[in-house]
Amino acid sequence: MTRRRGARTTVCGLLTLTLIGCTPAPKTPPPAQPFVFRALNLRQQDQQGRPLWRLSSPETRYDLSRKLAQSRDLTGVLYERGEPLYRFSAANGVVLNDGELVQLEGPIRLERLDKERPLVVTGLRLRWYPRQERMEIDRDPRASSGDLELTAGIARFLIKQDRLELRRSPRLRRAGADPLQLDMRELDWTAASAELLARGPVRGRRRHADGAVQTLSAPGFTGSTTAQTIDLQAPVRLEDPSRKAVLEARGTRLDIPRRQVSSSEPFQGRYGKVQLSGSGFLLDLGAETVRVEGDCRLRQPGEQLEADTCLWNWDSGEASASGGVVLRREANGLETRAERLQGRVAADGFAEFTSPGGRVRTELQLPGAGGVGADGSSPLRPDRDRPRQRPPAFQL
Repeated sequence: MTRRRGARTTVCGLLTLTLIGCTPAPKTPPPAQPFVFRALNLRQQDQQGRPLWRLSSPETRYDLSRKLAQSRDLTGVLYERGEPLYRFSAANGVVLNDGELVQLEGPIRLERLDKERPLVVTGLRLRWYPRQERMEIDRDPRASSGDLELTAGIARFLIKQDRLELRRSPRLRRAGADPLQLDMRELDWTAASAELLARGPVRGRRRHADGAVQTLSAPGFTGSTTAQTIDLQAPVRLEDPSRKAVLEARGTRLDIPRRQVSSSEPFQGRYGKVQLSGSGFLLDLGAETVRVEGDCRLRQPGEQLEADTCLWNWDSGEASASGGVVLRREANGLETRAERLQGRVAADGFAEFTSPGGRVRTELQLPGAGGVGADGSSPLRPDRDRPRQRPPAFQL
């Protein structure tokens, strides 16, 4: 009995081992296939029940385990107080954690639905954080309003503030007949008010038709994309190396549509050997003129001209000085006074002023003569008619 029991036990054990060895290993179950939806529609409302944003796609694949949705041809709308304010689109997109993060890939377009204050932002990749009301474009971000274009290494859009922040070497450009380029350290664009705020240093370039380059520098500026004006903060420096011209000013405005540069504050400049100063200026690129608005003073070694206003056309060479004009030459004490003097400026900077059809008073101090007029009359009788003298030439 004992032997039989042992034999049975041995046989059973062998059968058990045989069965175990022949049993195939269990296979790993295949991964779950993502759900494919005909359409994706996500939206969020504020506390008053008004829509905050909406996102949709004609086809989406959803992975339950990863909480990830992959979509194509995405479109969306951002709302302000329940009204559509921005419309955006992207070729492809990924929605993570049921809308916690949305990554859109290009081409991407974000457009402000406001004809008075338009704004278009484009790029190749955008990350959107709906809960934080923030978007970031880190691949080729570009923003435009009319013929103004801004570029940067990264663009951050704060939805609630309606503000676009450009970082990593932002640049403002304006193309056309009179191209302009401004580089700065940081630039903020508040779309609702069309205001620009730049922190510098700001560097600007403008190219002449002949290829010469003008430059400007300033610590920063404010501006408006609607009016297309830029107000440079003091100190401002404009330089034209090809003409050996430098202008140093305080607060200065660039009026881009009118092609004008102006300041209502004191300035000083240099053109060749001549020094120029005044209480304000207007540089008109279209008319090719520069006008000193008040307290005009032109100086060069040995000569000086003072007037209320001065005007110079650098294309035709015509120049004029008006209002209490005084022209002095130190070598012989010659002084000429008139209400207006006209002249021409040659290419080498030489200018000659005259007073056609007007009255001129000229005084010449002679050694031991006590000071007499150039025509021999006393300077105390300025109203006496006398032959008109040709005033001295003045170097600009």
